[in-house]
Amino acid sequence: MKNMNPFFVIGSVGMIITAVLHMVFALIFAMPAVNNTMWILYPTFAAFMAIGFGQVLKAQLKPVRKKIKE
Repeated sequence: MKNMNPFFVIGSVGMIITAVLHMVFALIFAMPAVNNTMWILYPTFAAFMAIGFGQVLKAQLKPVRKKIKE
């Protein structure tokens, strides 16, 4: 298996951890004040995922573009 893009990995793991922590803080600890922090973290990790996805897509399309030009 090829190495995964670090931005995509950071974004994916960050979203999973943020979602789990958000559920734990909201349901188990009943800390509604944490919601503001969590809503800031979601777009941050989504941006990491988008950057990583764009880089992966660009790397996969590069060989296709070379074949089309030939």
